[in-house]
Amino acid sequence: MQVTIIEDLTPIIFLVMKNRLICAGALFLSLLACQGTVDPDNTDGGPDDKKPVTDSTELAGTITLYASRSIIEADNEYESELTVLLMDKSGVEHDVTSEVEIYCEGSDTPITESSFRTSEPGEYNFYAMRGFDISNTVTVRAVKGVPALPEDPNVKNMGFHHRMLLLQHTGNECPNCPALMTTLKTLSEDEDYSPAYHHVASHSYNSSDAAYSSSAASLSKELDVHYYPWLTYNLSRDNGYYLDDIRNAIDGYHKEIADAAICASAALVGDDIYVNVGIKSRVDQKYRVAVWLLEDNIRSTQSGATASWQHTHDNCLRAMGGASKNEAIYGRSIGKVGARETYDFIASIDSVLPAWKIENCKIMVIAVSASGNYELVNCTVCPVGGSVTYEYK
Repeated sequence: MQVTIIEDLTPIIFLVMKNRLICAGALFLSLLACQGTVDPDNTDGGPDDKKPVTDSTELAGTITLYASRSIIEADNEYESELTVLLMDKSGVEHDVTSEVEIYCEGSDTPITESSFRTSEPGEYNFYAMRGFDISNTVTVRAVKGVPALPEDPNVKNMGFHHRMLLLQHTGNECPNCPALMTTLKTLSEDEDYSPAYHHVASHSYNSSDAAYSSSAASLSKELDVHYYPWLTYNLSRDNGYYLDDIRNAIDGYHKEIADAAICASAALVGDDIYVNVGIKSRVDQKYRVAVWLLEDNIRSTQSGATASWQHTHDNCLRAMGGASKNEAIYGRSIGKVGARETYDFIASIDSVLPAWKIENCKIMVIAVSASGNYELVNCTVCPVGGSVTYEYK
């Protein structure tokens, strides 16, 4: 596991391919693809607290295979750890990784270690067997061209700047939406408030809007938006409209010090955008992390406009990375990150459309608490083709 401990204090994206030749070839290359150890704290949505047992051979139940990272760099160093849990009849989960055989589809030979790495790009499907029981299949994608993370400018610093998220639900045929656009412009020019948030415009009102996307429609539906314009806070359904109400909401949501900070680098490789993400945690906490693609400077004639600038739209949601709606909006589980630890992983936005002007695009990375109601911990924005480091107070 690629974890960094700060000051020695105590302290995954998404695809499938059944390529037998790649799998068999990777295994034939004498363990170049499969080495390492198991870390059950970083599973794909799996629980963080497992109960090891001394005689689990007598246990019966369902086995589930988890991969700590769904995308890895094909450099024979970056790893995804494979963990197998068994749920017994009472609902208790046990780590039985040492008792199973894990296979890469296309090979009849089990891998020798439970941490997977490879130098060969491709998609690798894994499943586990325990006796006659067969687990689910998980996919790990190995890729080239992942940009390096930026250097941390202040390794010992845990005083993280906090930003909340303002989600504007809008559309170019909404005649009342320019009023909220004006309010948000005024807010962005207020130096007391502009450093406290990031803004996303979810164009979901009408599909003929040049800034419309299916991701925006999905997000607005998830947040139960029925009226336009509408402004929601973080990933909740709490909402506001008037400037004073929005300022009061920011005052209430904003934290003096965030629980975690985010760094990221993003690059377009072929038709996909790879995002290298680092999470630096001040506290011991389970996290989910989402990546969204935003585009600026989209021209779409705005109904009811009161000024020419309202025909140009920024921070427009284009796409979300994730294998499911829940994962796309609320993020993929990366498990627990300990206090004063960092954790890095690779995410992707797949199949970027030609109509999107990549030079105007950027990536929003959102860290969410995996416990309770998916409380937004922090967010940041990274240019495609660039990077952003941890933001300190």
